[in-house]
Order: sequence, then structure tokens, then C-alpha cells
Amino acid sequence: MMNGSQTTPRPGRPTISSRKRKHDFAAARIPRYWQAGNALATHIADGVNMLFPEGERFFVRSVRHYLDRIQKEDPELASEVKGFFGQEGNHAREHERFFAHMRDQGYEIDEFLEEFTRTLRYLENLSPPALRLASTAAAEHFTAIMARGALGEGALLDSAHPAMRDFLRWHAAEEIEHKSVAFDVLQRVAPSYALRVAGLAMATGFLLYWWQRGTRLLMAQDGMSREDAKAAMAELRKIEGGDRAILRDVFLKGALEYLKPGFHPWDHDDAHLAEQVMAELEAA
Repeated sequence: MMNGSQTTPRPGRPTISSRKRKHDFAAARIPRYWQAGNALATHIADGVNMLFPEGERFFVRSVRHYLDRIQKEDPELASEVKGFFGQEGNHAREHERFFAHMRDQGYEIDEFLEEFTRTLRYLENLSPPALRLASTAAAEHFTAIMARGALGEGALLDSAHPAMRDFLRWHAAEEIEHKSVAFDVLQRVAPSYALRVAGLAMATGFLLYWWQRGTRLLMAQDGMSREDAKAAMAELRKIEGGDRAILRDVFLKGALEYLKPGFHPWDHDDAHLAEQVMAELEAA
């Protein structure tokens, strides 16, 4: 069941709706390897899932710094910003609910989460507000690409456990809905190409580093040897999309796309994917 609030969309843009969902992961009996029954595929997915709650709160704080200015200069964008806040808050809460399920399965993740949070806060305190906003806009671009891959034809989520598939499809659809909000705020308050590039570098390095650390942590706790990882990788490559799509489509192609001087997130119109998924989830 979903409920929440929504904003009035700009022409050609989807509605940014804050839909509250509560997922009972324990009752769904989600298996340890919920992604295609593949340990490595699951650990790669959970490696980034562990970054979402604190990462999304960082995004909210980075955009909120400019909210008063946006409300004065662009009330329509301010409305979208508030929708963005609601969506990201819901995502953070539900991912933390999933953490409880991971703990029940025996994964020790609290030390990792605490270190990630401390490091993120440290960098946040060192970085000027404009750079924090620029890194948020770049990270939201990467997230939108992952969301598009999760919802498109032949998506990797097609092989996921049904409860996780619904959970992540909901998250992905809302990421598409608000994918331009941080970028639009950046263009309004600090439209510097050099700043945009600096934010991209910061977001790319931070995300890659912590994603691989989270993945390796889960692999180690499952006792996966190098040989086990190679075998799982070979099996994973048989799945549509595969592991290579992460580096190729998200980081390489995504960065090149973002570096185009006239880039805007809605250059790629995938709003229909979000609309379709939300309609299916509401019907279910």
C-alpha cells in the first residue's frame, strides 16, 4: 500500500510524489542470495544499498542549504525540491529496514555503516556548500542511470526475489521522477561548468570506493574465496546486463554524458518507465 503527497509537475516532467511504503522483509522470507540466486550479484547490489540511507540524507542536506533562495527565485523548483526531500527520506527509512533483515541473516554491517557515515560527514564539513551540491547532482545522475537499468527491458531486477524486486523498482521509479532536482538547483545557484566537473570527480571517486568496499565486506563474511568470486562472476555475466554494465554504462558512459556542456538529466526521457512501474505497484 502506498500513500503520500505529490507536487504539480512541470510540463514534460513526471510528478514527484512522496509515497510512503512499509516493506516487511522478514515476512517475505527473502533468501540470502536474493539476486538471481547469485552470491556475487547480491553482494554487488547490497554493496550499494548500504550506501543509500546516509548518502540520501547527505543529498537532502546539500540541497536544503539553498532552499530559502530557491523559494524566493523559483517557487516551482522549490516545490520539486520538497518532493525530492520526501522521496529521499522514505528511501532512507526503508533501506534501513532492510539492514535489519541483513543483520538477521548474520551479516555484520554496523561497523561499516558507522565508518561510512563518519567519512561522509567529515568530507561534508570540509567541502563548501556549492561543491556538496555539485557532487549531489552528479551522484543523482549515476543513480538515475542505475534506476533506468533496473526498470528497462531485460532489467537485472527481473531475476530478483519478488519482494526485493518491488522494493527496488519503487525506489528506482522515484529516482527517475526527481533525477533533475539537484541539477536544476545547481544550475540556478552555481552554474559553473568547472564546479560541475569537480562534483562529478568527487561523486565518482567516493561512490566507487565505498561500493567496492561494501561488496568485498559481504563477500568476505560469506567466506568467498578468489576462485568462488571468479565462478560467481562467470555466472553473473550470463545474466542480462551483468556486472560490466555497472562500470560501462553507469560510470563510463554516465560520466561522458554528464560532461557534455549542454547536458540536462531530462535529455534522456524515461519518465514512462517510472509511470509504468508505479501503476503496476499501485494495482498490486
